[in-house]
Amino acid sequence: MFASDSFRRRPEHSSMGDHILSEVAVFGPESCCVEPHATDSWTVTDVDRSRLGGDSNEVHAVFTLTGDPGATLPASVDRAGVERVFSYDDRHVFRVTRPDGQGCVCDCLERAGCVVRDITVEPESLVVTFLVEDADLLGTVLDELRATADCIQLRRLVESARANDEARPIVFDRATLTDRQEEVLRVALEMGYFEHPRDATAGDVAAKLDITTTTFTEHLAAAQGKLLTGVLG
Repeated sequence: MFASDSFRRRPEHSSMGDHILSEVAVFGPESCCVEPHATDSWTVTDVDRSRLGGDSNEVHAVFTLTGDPGATLPASVDRAGVERVFSYDDRHVFRVTRPDGQGCVCDCLERAGCVVRDITVEPESLVVTFLVEDADLLGTVLDELRATADCIQLRRLVESARANDEARPIVFDRATLTDRQEEVLRVALEMGYFEHPRDATAGDVAAKLDITTTTFTEHLAAAQGKLLTGVLG
């Protein structure tokens, strides 16, 4: 369960144009009603979620399963609360009805005031794209997601330029970094290497990573080069 007061409220003067578009992969999400239906043969797309009106404490999640027309549908769609509402060619549209507020990914994002743009399910993760107010709130949301999943992966950020800012949008694509480069950046950041004055030296971070200082600086330079290329073009 996510408490609504755990997120900072959006200021009255904030505008949607100032938001950050974020893409996050959530591995092993708790209480997700669509993730269990994805298999090697079937993918989940076009996820849409809505609350029922009146006094009902339930939500509907509608999703599309796409796969080989000859393949057997996942056994999960035969569970109680899952209803097939439409089928055409290799696609099947299902609706899931469940109680609201069970601490799923959508609950977290809605309580934070984020706008969900897209949800898809890959073989091992739920990938959600959403708009968030700023970097501070994004950090809070990521912490909440991390606490209710096996792990999360921030894949991409796009920050829109303000109306009076001539700079183009800032884009970060995690796929440009190798796993090792991402690890080096993360550990260096956590240890305070980028603080001024520094809380850790290059040697301290290298020791934590169990690599030489030279190897650390090489990985760091490569990672920073990629990030700066994405920001400055």
